[in-house]
Amino acid sequence: MTKSFQHTLLVILLIVSSSFSTFFSGCEFDKIKSKTTVGNLDMTVDDTVEPLMKKEKAEYERINPDARLLLTTLPTSNCMADLLNNKTKIITVTRDFDSTEKRYISENKIDVKKYEIAIDGVGFIVNNSNPVSRVTSEDLKKIFTGEFKNWTDIKAQDEEQNKSAKSYFTGSKGSIKVFIQRPNSTLYSYVKDSVMNKLDYVSSAVICSTSAQMLQMVRENNNSIGITNMAWLSAGNQDSMDATVKALRVSKILDNGVQKDFVQFHQGYIYNDTYPYRFSVFIMTTEGGIGLTTGFLSYILKPDGQKVILNNGLVPVSQPVRTIQLN
Repeated sequence: MTKSFQHTLLVILLIVSSSFSTFFSGCEFDKIKSKTTVGNLDMTVDDTVEPLMKKEKAEYERINPDARLLLTTLPTSNCMADLLNNKTKIITVTRDFDSTEKRYISENKIDVKKYEIAIDGVGFIVNNSNPVSRVTSEDLKKIFTGEFKNWTDIKAQDEEQNKSAKSYFTGSKGSIKVFIQRPNSTLYSYVKDSVMNKLDYVSSAVICSTSAQMLQMVRENNNSIGITNMAWLSAGNQDSMDATVKALRVSKILDNGVQKDFVQFHQGYIYNDTYPYRFSVFIMTTEGGIGLTTGFLSYILKPDGQKVILNNGLVPVSQPVRTIQLN
């Protein structure tokens, strides 16, 4: 397997346009703008993308000083429930509706508008002192189901990694301590479905109530492994990652037995679909008419909002992007 990597830097191609005049063509511009840039907007936000949406809130309020975004952070399923129960009019979430939610929408004739705003990735993190850097998808499955109980159970193609792990993880020190997201979060379901083939998590896994707690637990436990995403692992600047934990490089083993290269958890590899685990970020709303919700949607789908997504390590979806390979 390849041991050297090139970084892929993403650059958004900004399209110069008047967001409001384009979005509201045929309307009385000044009158419409006053409705879409003034007032308070209550938004329920998936914990998974809380850091990103805080940055979007700050930038939107900077551009529109008479607007205030009031964010409430909840697990994914709670966000969905609040929208469908009319407790909120707009949410930011990291999955689409499931079959039960779709049936409820249909039966109750709820008009939900859905906008994909970004692509994020699922990362697997360990303590910085952990000598293990590369795992296969099969290794991850065996770790999270409990088949692998010790770090030395991983038999990597990298003999240097095997030797380092054997030397570092001696005795009980080498037992794997698994941290997982709470069951009503996207990441909990995503890993169970896409990595573990719908098997159950190991019974000894420790559930973290927030993504912030997940990072802290991995920092504090030398033998830990956890689940996170780019919105939380990005240091807030493009191509810059949280250095207090280590994201593992992952090699996907396909159903036919073919093994792909080990790929770094990086924005560029999420963009080009080389990194195997990624998901979409959506804004969903039941708001009708023209108001601050419309203004915020216009902002986040246009260059200003998409640039915030780019700079925070995620992949923009509504603006053209080009890649630059860096050795």
